Amino acid sequence: MGSRAAYLALLAAWVAALWFGLDWAARPPSAPAAVPITEVDWKDFFNANILQKLPIADNFVTPLRPPDGEGAYVTLQFRDEQSLGEDWATAKGDAALGEPVYSVGDGWVSLAYDFQNAWGKVIFVDYRLGPNRYPPVAEVMYAELQDMDVVTGQFVKAGEKIGTVGNAGGVYQGGAHLRWEVRDTVGLGLGLGFNDNRDGWLGPSDFIAAHRGDRTGKPLLQKILAPNERAGWGTEY
Repeated sequence: MGSRAAYLALLAAWVAALWFGLDWAARPPSAPAAVPITEVDWKDFFNANILQKLPIADNFVTPLRPPDGEGAYVTLQFRDEQSLGEDWATAKGDAALGEPVYSVGDGWVSLAYDFQNAWGKVIFVDYRLGPNRYPPVAEVMYAELQDMDVVTGQFVKAGEKIGTVGNAGGVYQGGAHLRWEVRDTVGLGLGLGFNDNRDGWLGPSDFIAAHRGDRTGKPLLQKILAPNERAGWGTEY
């Protein structure tokens, strides 16, 4: 156990240094200076050294009100207004502030960091899917959080609380909500959030619905708000 803990601690420190060295498109001015790691490709390193050590994830659940999302609202859908993710809330305005956010599966925290005005507090969790599943690995970004209950390098279980819903410190005026994105590869960083090119991004709700394990076939219960219903419902768009 001691050697494994030491390995994970070193790996966590290495990952943190690597991520902070990435060329973030929206990195806030107060973020650490770039770390000169120029000869390491994170995706290649991850696939060669980390992927096979991760637990196989199945029985995915929703990030709010798991396992089915009952009582949660999708205030912005994937692809709406070119969105690369989804916004979820449980109440209008800031009433959802502090709502627990849960890991959607068994995975590994590749980064937990406060990016301030660039998506606020953000957690990235990597999930290894079972044989013959697509994608082989998924990375989920949980953003605009009020609190983070995990650290880089930590393993998490499906339905484990990892943070709370926030509003990126009040940067967004639409109210408290969870911004989350699902990627079919690792290391894409914060991303643009909105783009016509969706290569690398998957529909979050569709992803959960497709990987429900023993709940496959049972519908998700979150309510999807139409554009004319979104006013005040935890989205800034």
